Amino acid sequence: MAIYADSKVTLASLKNNTIHCFLIEEIRNKVRNLTRQKWSIHFGWVKAHTVIEGNEVADTLTKEAAQDDEEWNIVYDRIPISTIATRVKEEGFKKWQTQWERAEKGALCRSFFPAVEQRLKLRIPLTPEFTAMVSGHGKTKNYLHRFKLTDNPVCPCNEGEQSVEHLIHTCRILEPRRSSLIQHIMTRGGSWPPTNNELVAKYLNAFSCFVKSIDFSKL
Repeated sequence: MAIYADSKVTLASLKNNTIHCFLIEEIRNKVRNLTRQKWSIHFGWVKAHTVIEGNEVADTLTKEAAQDDEEWNIVYDRIPISTIATRVKEEGFKKWQTQWERAEKGALCRSFFPAVEQRLKLRIPLTPEFTAMVSGHGKTKNYLHRFKLTDNPVCPCNEGEQSVEHLIHTCRILEPRRSSLIQHIMTRGGSWPPTNNELVAKYLNAFSCFVKSIDFSKL
């Protein structure tokens, strides 16, 4: 059997195994079924509007079908798997984001990573020090004091409790390292102080170096 069409796009789609739209898959399935029944199928291209009798008849029938809504009420509502996967992923992000925003705990971490999708795109240096800085858990004296693991929450610089915000913005001991971070931000058009989110979204490498330079055992 020889099947001729004037649509190069359709013929190319049939040959392209990465295309799985509904109509193309339907044609492929028909061809497979006929092939199993010992049919030999050949597709060819003909130029449109060249008064080829069979092609003109096919065009006429197509136009009639499109105009006759009562007799030909066919709706193709199949959705590609890739589209479904994208929608499921988007809905998952929305639900995750809502849960993240409504969480009673994790306010400090949320200030660094307010958007779940943005966080997943960042390549975060997962070190104990960095994790402690963005979560407020495990290294700072005010955290350790809260769990009675140290007697005093005050920073050795004696200018307040040693919190994450204190280390980033105030601690005199970290002034030289903070100056390098500020210079990096200012030379890139930013301003000091940035938000916690900007520190990781815009200046992640510089902020990571700042955190890495902190020796918590001596603070």
